[in-house]
Parts: sequence; structure tokens; C-alpha cells
Amino acid sequence: MKVGLLNILIGLVVAAIGLAVSFGSYEAVAGKGGTYYVAWGAVVFGALQALIGLVRVVIAVFTKEGRGEIGTLLWPKGALSRGIRVGVLAVAAAIGWLIAPESWKTVSPTPLRTFSVGDDTNTIAYTPDSQWIAVADGYGGLEIFNVASGAEGKAPVLDAYQDVQAVAFSPDGKVLAAATNSGLRLWSSPDWSHVAPVLTGQAKDGNYAVAFSPDGKEVATGSVNHGALVWNAADASPLSTSTSSNADVSAVAFSPDGSLIAAGDESGDVILHKSDGTYLRSFDAEDFLPIHTLALFRDGRLAVGGYEAPGVRIYDIADGKLLAKLEAPVPLFKKAGSIWSIALSPDQSLIASGNSDNAIRIWDAKTYRLIRSIFGHKSDVTAVAYAPDGHTLASGSDHVVKIWANAP
Repeated sequence: MKVGLLNILIGLVVAAIGLAVSFGSYEAVAGKGGTYYVAWGAVVFGALQALIGLVRVVIAVFTKEGRGEIGTLLWPKGALSRGIRVGVLAVAAAIGWLIAPESWKTVSPTPLRTFSVGDDTNTIAYTPDSQWIAVADGYGGLEIFNVASGAEGKAPVLDAYQDVQAVAFSPDGKVLAAATNSGLRLWSSPDWSHVAPVLTGQAKDGNYAVAFSPDGKEVATGSVNHGALVWNAADASPLSTSTSSNADVSAVAFSPDGSLIAAGDESGDVILHKSDGTYLRSFDAEDFLPIHTLALFRDGRLAVGGYEAPGVRIYDIADGKLLAKLEAPVPLFKKAGSIWSIALSPDQSLIASGNSDNAIRIWDAKTYRLIRSIFGHKSDVTAVAYAPDGHTLASGSDHVVKIWANAP
């Protein structure tokens, strides 16, 4: 009996170590020759060892001596032995808590509504009245949904094989802009149950990101190889080009007063310029190589997220000073998730982030304290957006968009 239990213990420990290395630290071992295969060999060896021990225990259960040993092992007769046993169990529970994934320790709410979409969700945008959302889902196209009823609006007709990377509604809610692999597209509608014909603005090599100016007169896009571009929202004619970066610009945002445009590029730089294309300054956020998402606060702060660095970084745009790093605690043997999307609540008191570890995280924008984590998706959370009325939060992942009550 004791030999069997010892085999089970040793086998489980060896298998657990192998699994922790294989899954939790895959990036650390995958490029180091046979280390990854050795880790999986440990998993197989440990599993076989535990199986042998289990067979021994099962056989012992059918003997009187074996059953007696089980009782003694589960609850020893001496007070000291019992104390040791309780201590071992407490230490094991503490270790289990430390290495357990955050999702196992988090009670997530139930979404208000779930929408199925055609592909991975790139971005989500609300209409100003918070009644409709537009979803850019890559080659799945562009889809429009009514948030309350779940009704699907008549989505714009796209060119064949058109990849929609980002969408944004104008401040008056009458125009929808889409950044695509073949340029900027603009649609209009009175209620988004149907759409009017498209206006086309051609940008060389396509666009990754899109944002309206606060007055709705201009549209900024992040282009491939040509920096940030600014367009006339009325007719999609080009207005200016930021020549400060020849890299792919994957994130753009207007300042709340419309005086600045911030652009994040694939080389890890944040570039600030006026809407007429005049370069102001830039700073290096190369930890985020490349930058994928950013958002500007009214008080001059900038929230940045990227593919390769964990958490959200907060900068002062006046001098590029790093003000804070917003990172959730990471369990042992795990790698911190990177950031796909950032959204500010309408009153700018909250920051929501969509993470590569399947989590939505809500942060206090003043204290930078993590308020809550939501694990409601089965894969990376690639898009988050707050409703302008502040009542709901939308999140997107692989072929699905979910609407959550905003109750941090």
C-alpha cells in the first residue's frame, strides 16, 4: 500500500513539473533544442508511475491490511502525526493556490448578450446612442448589431476578400468608417438598420486603424508603410499625411479636444502630431514592439498596449514619461498575457483591457488598481469597447462578441 501511494505521489509530482514547463513556460523552452520534448517525457513517465501506484493501491484495498493502512494514512492516531498531516495539506493547498490560473480563482458574471460573428474580432465600435455596435472581423467582414434586441442590421456590402481591420462611428452617429486592406470606407445611415452607399478613400497598401476627430470633420487612419493619414469625413478625400514614421501604424487616436493625433507603430514608437500632419514629438515605447492599441485621456495621459509586453502602460504625452504599469499578478509557471485592446469609460474613470490570456481586466484610471477580471471568452480578447452611456461593455474574441453590464 505504502509503495503504491509513494509511486502515485512521485508520478504526480513529476507529471506536474513536466506540464508546468510545457504549458506555462512554453516560450522559454520551445527554442532550446530538446528541452520541450524532455518536459513531455517527464509527463509520460510521471503518468505511468502514478498508474502503477494506483494499481497497487486498488489491489491493496481488497486486503484487510491494506484497508487498515489507508485509514492510518488518512488520519493518523497520534496528535503529532495528525498535526503534521494538517500542515502538509495546508502547504499543498497554498501551493495549489499560487500555481492555479487566475480564471480558476475568478467568479465571472454572465454576459447580457452574445453575438456570433464571421471571424476573429478586430475592433468594436458603439453608436453614440449606445444602441448599435459595429464589429470588424477581418475577412469575416463588417457586421452591425442592435445591443438591446440582438437584431442584426443590414451590414455594408464589401469588396471581395476585403479585410476589415478597424471601425469607428462619427460623433453624431451618422457615419461609419472602416479601415480595410484596400483603403478607407465610409457609410451613412439614419438608424443603422440599413446603410447608404460607400465613399472610398484610397490609402496605399491599406489601413490598420481608424478614429474620428471629436468634431466629426476628420478621420485618421493608421496605414501600412505610410504612417498616419488624415481624411475629410465628408467625402473621404485625403487631407494630410504624417511623414514622421514610415513604419506600419497600427493604432491611432485623437485627443479629446481634437488638437493632437497619437499614432503607435510596429517599431514601438508613439508619434504625436497635429491633424494637418505637422510632427510634434515622439517617444519610444519599444517594450510594446509592436504597439497595437492606445487611448488618450483628457488630462494628457496616454494608455498604450502591445503584442509583446504584459499589461497596460500609462505615459505622460508631454514628455513621454512612464507613469504606471498595469499588470495583473501572474501565477507560478505562467507568462503574463499581452494586450490586444484598450478602452476608456465615458467618464475616463476606468480602463478596460482585452488580454491574450482570455481575460477582460478593469482598472481604476486614477489609482491604477485592478478592480476585477472577467473570464468569459475561450481565446484571446482582441477587442473591448465601452458604450457611450457607460452602462455596458462589449468584448470580442474568436467568432464571438459579448455584451457585459458595466458594474465594476
